[in-house]
Amino acid sequence: MSDFGYVKQLNANRTGMVYKFIKNGDVFIHTMIVGDLLQHLGFKASDIIGKTLYDFYPETYANIKHQYYLQAWEGNYVQYEAEINGILQIASLRPVFNNKEVVEVVGSCINITEHTSKTKRNNSESFISATKNLMLKESNHVIFVPLNEIMFIERSGRKSVIHTGNKEYATNDSLARIYEQLDVNFIFCHRSYIINIDFLEIIEQKGQCFIGHFKNNKKARISKGMVKELKDYKTN
Repeated sequence: MSDFGYVKQLNANRTGMVYKFIKNGDVFIHTMIVGDLLQHLGFKASDIIGKTLYDFYPETYANIKHQYYLQAWEGNYVQYEAEINGILQIASLRPVFNNKEVVEVVGSCINITEHTSKTKRNNSESFISATKNLMLKESNHVIFVPLNEIMFIERSGRKSVIHTGNKEYATNDSLARIYEQLDVNFIFCHRSYIINIDFLEIIEQKGQCFIGHFKNNKKARISKGMVKELKDYKTN
């Protein structure tokens, strides 16, 4: 299903960039993209159309974007901030339905770089917060989990599971939403895992797969493309 009426209403020149994507198996394929912001980000339409996030973004950032795309594909309107090549933007994702099923998502980005104080921007990570605790909202209470106790976080079904040394906490929040509260010690090492690199003890290769080992025999998957980055951090 197409939604060109909505795309025209957005006006790519005003918003900066408008794009669409569909889901194909476990990945998302971009089917259209227009707007001046695309060139400012250093891309051409041919770099995006027909491609997945992992074809044109670094894996760490692609993992983050993938989680937001998942939220939209589940039928949610999603809005978040991002920084790419020094350009700060607000991105919105709007699911398009056909018989109550999401068939595509329309995204838009607004360049807000000039309207944001440089002192409020982080030059290396766009999703870092100074928060020292991860806040989890439950039905009738709020849980605060100290960041320095979290070993890793995994996505299991529709839940995100936070693993500490002796406890596990489950929440409906997506990994992308949780990642916004984390600090520089956390890396999106796999589309389904965020790890605290300070707790990583062993990286084990099993065939084409890589497994991160933590205390208490806990394990997390690591993407092949993230192994070198993790090794560099642990050895520097």
